[in-house]
Amino acid sequence: VAFLDILGFKDRLKKSTHADAQKYIQQFSSIIYKNFQNLGNKNSIKGYVFSDSLILYSLDTKLVNLLALIKLIQNICKDEFIEKGFLIRGSITRGNFDEINTNNLENLRKGLLVGAAFVEAYTLESSEKVIGITLSKTVYEDLYYNYLKGAIENDNNTSYFIGYIDLDFLLSDDNLYEFIKLAVESEWMPHYYNAIYLVIKNESNDKKVEDLFIKIENIIVNIPSKVGW
Repeated sequence: VAFLDILGFKDRLKKSTHADAQKYIQQFSSIIYKNFQNLGNKNSIKGYVFSDSLILYSLDTKLVNLLALIKLIQNICKDEFIEKGFLIRGSITRGNFDEINTNNLENLRKGLLVGAAFVEAYTLESSEKVIGITLSKTVYEDLYYNYLKGAIENDNNTSYFIGYIDLDFLLSDDNLYEFIKLAVESEWMPHYYNAIYLVIKNESNDKKVEDLFIKIENIIVNIPSKVGW
């Protein structure tokens, strides 16, 4: 089960009209819909959109469906940022999860989501100051022992993380400008520093890292900010 949320959306709402909020949600949903249309195994991945949040889940715990879920999440996150400037934070957990149909009641839509995995995903999403997808220990182990063999960030042996932003992604002028603009608007929340740190942490090309910092500095000095940097 994955729970995804637009980072900083509540603060954005405070500065927006109701019409703007409707527009944001429609844009958010349209990108999700587009990615679902391109999903290869449509029958194994399901989902719900609720306001600025997205719940995705697979029908079983097969590795192929977990990989499909992760790929779908990464594609959605990249497209949301590139096309609409939305940064997504999320989490994936493994466990019991069910849709429960309820009796029809007038003026009340039926359908409930229940399960420890959903509660864990909801809680885990906000527990880390990162921009990306935090994995529960069980999901990390599913990937590490069966597939990725260490290609996942795990700095402190308690948090497991998959990013969707890499160095080449940030070196694109448009992407980097939008990223820094959002960081400045947030008054440089730790999420943005941590995202940059994780991007450069394992990069062996020093020239590309230097290019990134030069570009960041050139952008920052031209964007008014209430705080230092």
